[in-house]
Amino acid sequence: MHPFWETVIEPVLDAAGADSVIEVGAEQGRTTRLLLDRARRRGNGVVHAIDPAPQFDVSAWELESGSLLRFHRGRSLDLLPGIGPVDAVLIDGDHNYFTVSGELALLDRAAASAARPLPVILAHDAGWPYGRRDLYYDPESIPVEHRHDAARAGILPGRNDLGQPGINAGIWNATREGGPRNGVMTAIDDFVSGRAEPSALVTVEGMHGLAVIVSKGRLEATPELGPSLERLGSPDFLREWIRLLEKARIMAELRAGQASAVAENRQLHRVDRDRGLLE
Repeated sequence: MHPFWETVIEPVLDAAGADSVIEVGAEQGRTTRLLLDRARRRGNGVVHAIDPAPQFDVSAWELESGSLLRFHRGRSLDLLPGIGPVDAVLIDGDHNYFTVSGELALLDRAAASAARPLPVILAHDAGWPYGRRDLYYDPESIPVEHRHDAARAGILPGRNDLGQPGINAGIWNATREGGPRNGVMTAIDDFVSGRAEPSALVTVEGMHGLAVIVSKGRLEATPELGPSLERLGSPDFLREWIRLLEKARIMAELRAGQASAVAENRQLHRVDRDRGLLE
């Protein structure tokens, strides 16, 4: 989610005046670190980070961050009810309809119970490949009636079936794309259309997609959010975003080239070594 920080996430959070933020899916802590740095600059607020298996030293981060960080180890659907209403939420956890729908419903319920507007919600993986296809990090954690058939096999743009070649072949992907109750964006669409209160929904393509949900009540309470959302569709923003996407593509090519060169050097070394053994 961190590639969206400078151009989308931070400007939206600032426009919303968001002090209390939930991050669902901290993983390596890249976005967590950015959220904590922002909280330090603002001099207030709290970052609630949720993850069942964080890939950073939580104790060290808590000592460093003090009251700015509250870490919650576990699944979002179990932990969100205990956190309460907040200003904004970043969703980047288990990318499937059941989980995302549940997260959105819990956030809506917490806000309503406190008579507060729905928090600003920024949800990653709203585009390909998981916008319209479920992913299950742990299939057994999803009730069977809410799971699609899934397999550990790769996904390729333009191909409905799983197979090779493809990305993310090591995790459980729904065997079919599209259809009811399948994927992150489908969950978001159903949530927004099912609420009595209208909500603005803006999507940013690329980097697996980001969806921004802002309710009418939140827009009325924070007028600065309107221009911030409109900016995401402006030519200036799109030019900047394309520039960043092109930079990311070039860096990915460089990393792939470096990995290929390392593999080739290792192969040559093995060949030379074997020849030496034969002589």
